[in-house]
Amino acid sequence: MDWKILVGVIVFLFAFVIYQKCSDDGPADYDKIQAEKQAERESKFNRKQVMAQSEGREKAVAAARRKRGPRKAEKTATIETDLFRAEITTLGGALKSYSLKHDQYMHPPRDWSTGLKNADAPLEHINLVTTNPKSKYWAAFPLRFHIYEGLDGLLPDADFEIVKNTKTMALLRYEQADMPVVIYKKFEVAKADNPYQMWLTVRVFNKGDETISFRPGVIQTGFQPEEEAESGIFAPQPNLMVGTCYANGELFAEPWEEIEQTHISTNVKFAGVGSNYFVSAMIPGDAKPTTCRVSQEASRVIRADLQWGELDVKPGKDVILKVKNYIGPKKVQILETVGGNVDKSVDYGWFAPICRFLLFVLFQLQAVVVNWGVAIILLTVMIKLLLIPLTNKSFKSSNAMKALKPEMDKLNEKYKDDPQEKQKAIMALYKSKGVNPLGGCLPMLLQMPIWFALFRMLRSSPELYRAPFFGWITDLSDADPYFITPLVMGGMMFVQQKMMPMTGDNAQAKMMLYFMPIMFTVMMAFLPSGLTLYILVNTVLSILHQWILQKRSEAKAAA
Repeated sequence: MDWKILVGVIVFLFAFVIYQKCSDDGPADYDKIQAEKQAERESKFNRKQVMAQSEGREKAVAAARRKRGPRKAEKTATIETDLFRAEITTLGGALKSYSLKHDQYMHPPRDWSTGLKNADAPLEHINLVTTNPKSKYWAAFPLRFHIYEGLDGLLPDADFEIVKNTKTMALLRYEQADMPVVIYKKFEVAKADNPYQMWLTVRVFNKGDETISFRPGVIQTGFQPEEEAESGIFAPQPNLMVGTCYANGELFAEPWEEIEQTHISTNVKFAGVGSNYFVSAMIPGDAKPTTCRVSQEASRVIRADLQWGELDVKPGKDVILKVKNYIGPKKVQILETVGGNVDKSVDYGWFAPICRFLLFVLFQLQAVVVNWGVAIILLTVMIKLLLIPLTNKSFKSSNAMKALKPEMDKLNEKYKDDPQEKQKAIMALYKSKGVNPLGGCLPMLLQMPIWFALFRMLRSSPELYRAPFFGWITDLSDADPYFITPLVMGGMMFVQQKMMPMTGDNAQAKMMLYFMPIMFTVMMAFLPSGLTLYILVNTVLSILHQWILQKRSEAKAAA
């Protein structure tokens, strides 16, 4: 068939398919068109109503602020356990600070006038209230109670009063003269066997003469420092603050830069914010239906809302809302006891099964040696022992490929002008000699998931946060500050490449000899030193194993 006819047939068929697709719609459905237009008109009307309501609330709040006059002086209440110290402010009845008391959880203080950490200042305990208080003053603080609809004119920046404060409980109260409600907020430490957990109970009492309706929620916030969001091959690993929500069996977790549209989910298990090693999660404390809303706010603030539906409260009655808060390190063993699927906030991605297994083994080893670095070394030895059969097979395959090199050179010369025939001849040679050209790559390919899993685990396991090994390595979750282990690892990889049997042409062999060590050295210079330690020890063990196999092979050849 002439090619012009073939092209014409294809164009005709393509045009016919398009026509058929268009004609399948049939005649215009005027009822459907009218319904769509009506829905569009209703949507526009609803948007106008929402905007009008929002403007009405803003005007009512502005009038209430003018009527309030000068604000009361801020007061704070404190509750604490052996693990954390929480400070509650009367400005909005919110959480002003939440500091972890364990000496492992220390970091340089942050200068909020610039948003940067002061690396030269003495370390202080980590404060998980990360929102910059300079950004919006009262709106900076998390665990704020918020009214989205109804009760127009209720001040969101209300001045609460402290009713009672003990070591484990703080009760605050707010009453606005022109509003029909009295609001109580109680922050209370959970039981001793529930570490890093705090209950928030909100009671809204209707003191008026009419039934009131409103839609409430609680807000958690987090601040993403710009310098900690940067990443690259020559930069430290980013410490991303993410807005997170687990609902309908799915986890939503996105950093500030990537939240382009507000995320909304129903049937919520928990909502909150979190970083690489820590999480602030709000868990519904009752059976009332809830919705989570995660949004990108100004000044690099992530906001997560736990919202209830519309509530009706009759005169003289009240409604009580409860939220269980976990604010602490993302230790999987603790999170699994919290409930609300908060353990899902530790997102290992595709490598979750491997990560959890490696973490379990590390826990067992660390319990014996009491050093996470030594535990990583022992884990490396265990993995190496498990892979010995595959490594032996790889070495045998490499030697077989090396033995074929003279015949490969002949084929390259014979078919140098015919790549297709050369490839056929090479594959026939492999088949006749029973050689698998990919056999030498198998152990490396099998270890790649382990490397990725170990990397994810190290970046998500607070047990390794600031965990020392020895000497200059004081934090296995951070890069080697002096690049000593990456350089030693690169040198060992060079030795390993020199020892490997030459199976390709000289140019390819030289490229692998220099390229692989240099690439891995540069890559590992800014990755966690715990991962570098794993690859370094694995390389040393591989050199030793390869030397033993080489000696056995030489002895066998001599015999």
